[in-house]
Amino acid sequence: MVGAHNIAGGIRMTQLQPEKVLHINQVLGPFEEANRFYEDVFGAVEYMNSYDPGERRDASLFLVGDTCIELFSPRDDDSLLGRNLRRHGPSFHSFEWKVPDLDEARDAFVERGVRITTDRPGSFFMTHPKDCHGLLLELCPHEMGNDPRNEEGWDPAPWRNGPLGIDRLNAMGAAVVDASAAAAWLHDLTGAEPLYEEERPGVGRAVGFWIGGTALELVEPAAEGPVAEHLSRLGARLRSICFRVADVDAAGEHLASKGLRVVPGDVEGSIGIHPDDNYGVLWQFTEAALPDDPRG
Repeated sequence: MVGAHNIAGGIRMTQLQPEKVLHINQVLGPFEEANRFYEDVFGAVEYMNSYDPGERRDASLFLVGDTCIELFSPRDDDSLLGRNLRRHGPSFHSFEWKVPDLDEARDAFVERGVRITTDRPGSFFMTHPKDCHGLLLELCPHEMGNDPRNEEGWDPAPWRNGPLGIDRLNAMGAAVVDASAAAAWLHDLTGAEPLYEEERPGVGRAVGFWIGGTALELVEPAAEGPVAEHLSRLGARLRSICFRVADVDAAGEHLASKGLRVVPGDVEGSIGIHPDDNYGVLWQFTEAALPDDPRG
């Protein structure tokens, strides 16, 4: 919940404690094509498809296992999302935390000098990524309408039993310039303590937090490697999502059967889909649980 306070410089600051991740957002171009792709490859189940005339973009919400993805597809280059797509190409955009009180959530960011960008009072707002170590955060006080995960008896078993064997979302991973500074900021904002810290050869240093029932990793790059390349090309921002699966080899065979390039993942034994084959975003797959994962 929101409402706890953190003392900083003698000032009582509102603290944010997100309840859950509602969805992870991607920006891309070919909207209908992408929706067909995610249904075919990942068994995505769409539950919302709409057009927003104010933002001049199409959007869809779909589930892959316990994870909701929202696709944004701008209809022109001059809208806010259109400029984002033109500048960065298809990529992750943001993720949305559910909070109990939107006004208090806004206070938590404003008190820390974070600029609010898109703001729809009572509905949601977004933060400026440059004020959040590259994280573009969306805050919302409501459940998503028609979300199957809120229905009685909902079960992600179809994905566990499917060709990818997806058990759950292991973590979201953000590329950051300075993991220590980003971790200190996140701790101050939410009160969460780091769940783990580890060096990943050729990748970088990862600091993981457990916030709102989901792991969020802050990854500072090694001198060379995939995270360093990502930072050079796109800057600090959400870089990857990683699913825990029953059998990495079987998952890789399924992806290859769909004509997708399978690449090494960030941790030993994990794999990923080449982002160019997945609308610009890195999805990874591992059999390993996170260090000290509260889910076991």
